Amino acid sequence: MTLQQIRYLCAVVRAKLNMSRAAHALGASQPAVSQQIKALEEALGAPIFERSRNRLLGLTPKGEAIVAAAQNVLADIVAMERAAERAHGAASPQLRVVSTHPQARYTLPHTIHRFQSRCPGVSVHVTHRYDEKFWQLVQNGQVDIAVTTDPHGAPRSLLTLPCYPMKRSLIVPKGHPLLQKRTLTLQDIAQHALVGYDERSNGHRRLLRAFNAAGLAPRIAVNGADEDVIKACVEEGLGVAILASIVYDPKRDLRLGSVDVTALLEPSVTSVVLRRKESRVTHIQQFIECFAPKWTREALREVAEE
Repeated sequence: MTLQQIRYLCAVVRAKLNMSRAAHALGASQPAVSQQIKALEEALGAPIFERSRNRLLGLTPKGEAIVAAAQNVLADIVAMERAAERAHGAASPQLRVVSTHPQARYTLPHTIHRFQSRCPGVSVHVTHRYDEKFWQLVQNGQVDIAVTTDPHGAPRSLLTLPCYPMKRSLIVPKGHPLLQKRTLTLQDIAQHALVGYDERSNGHRRLLRAFNAAGLAPRIAVNGADEDVIKACVEEGLGVAILASIVYDPKRDLRLGSVDVTALLEPSVTSVVLRRKESRVTHIQQFIECFAPKWTREALREVAEE
């Protein structure tokens, strides 16, 4: 077994079992990646993937455990490299955070401002993606912290810290008749064109599940790439939208109105995910406390030891 084989395995998993995409990301040929994966399976004496001819269909039960261990190995190596760099003064500490667009745009800037007053020597790198299996990026060492509403499936080697219930609001143009409704229902909303999330996002799927459960089929006029695009479309009268409440600011969104519709949708909780063994790192703990003050050093230590 070699470190290269472990890297190749994790790359294939990140590429959602697409060998060609994994090879491109690694700068290697597809046959070379396939050969290394098969060599790893032979060294371990267990198949990692379910196959149909040359196509990977999924992970075997043993494969799931092997992949989890491989991701931990890579994360440990990344942590060792960063520790060595800090010890030699090669680089200032860096905190890598992944989140959805609403958190990156509307919440994290305030968190980072507070954090930098506590840890001024630490640089923060924020990326945002669609909210899907962010915990895997933490597990394999690509990021230090994930801010997510979808921590399902995270292994015990990771800590999942519930922070805030996610509230949802109906966003409409000012003066819209839905703002006059005393009791708003999904049926009321479905009578109007919707401006929705990108079809790849959890937000899109969550919205459709709510309408489908009520036996409704809303007409989606526009799918927006992010909340700012969606709000701009609502301002132009292209439809109404259901978004995370944090994206609406009455001081800035002067042409828009909002109504809380959290009770109409399935509940979700914004959580922070990190590697259990890194919960004692000072700047990581400080960032989490700036994001969710209830997670003090003492509270984090207590849950990490459970």
